[in-house]
Amino acid sequence: MSASRVRDLISASIRDGHLDPDEPLAEEHLMTLFAASRGSVRAALSQLRDTGFVQRRPRIGTRATGIGFVLPLADIDSATQYPDGVVDRSGAHVTIAITEEREVPVFPLVEQRLGLVDPTVRMVENTFAAEGEVVGVRTAYYSTSYRFDPREIRGPLSMREIIEQYFREETGAVHVQIGADQADAHTARLLGVSEGTPLILREMTYVTPTGSAIQIVFDRYRGDRVRLDATAVVD
Repeated sequence: MSASRVRDLISASIRDGHLDPDEPLAEEHLMTLFAASRGSVRAALSQLRDTGFVQRRPRIGTRATGIGFVLPLADIDSATQYPDGVVDRSGAHVTIAITEEREVPVFPLVEQRLGLVDPTVRMVENTFAAEGEVVGVRTAYYSTSYRFDPREIRGPLSMREIIEQYFREETGAVHVQIGADQADAHTARLLGVSEGTPLILREMTYVTPTGSAIQIVFDRYRGDRVRLDATAVVD
């Protein structure tokens, strides 16, 4: 079995509790568990060390140290303390803090998608921190006709509740697109990574039941710390 496949199985097994993250990852046990060669297991552990998922310490062994946390793919119903609070999400304490909030000149994408006629749009930037480590950055855009102060929002609240209580709208759907990006200087500074580091990019548009767009958000997450989860119901 290739090292990449062993790496996938080790990380997934730790996240799902099949391997105890508090116990050392013994090569012999992993070889037997995954029917893999010693070389593949060692290479997989080396790859996981490079990403910060595991750490090897003398006389202690190799242990999981950077499991990260899981976010719903369409983050609409998960409660979050917002802003500057803490919520338990898949075992990780997540803190959200607003880093910037102001009006900016409207540009074609946002103007068209939000159906704006005003010359400016509200922009709010916040960070996501898990266990004290910043793992994501969100930039949100919405009409200046929504006159609430985002710094006054208190939770824990889901995005659905925020939209209902502060935007005074009903959520009909969330359109989600997932892609990849590289950290620019500003994002790298907020995330504490090197410029050019690969990131997960999630773009979401929240719309009303009649199809009117309420808000557009762009999320950038560290791929070594965040996983996006969804369940598709088959009729």
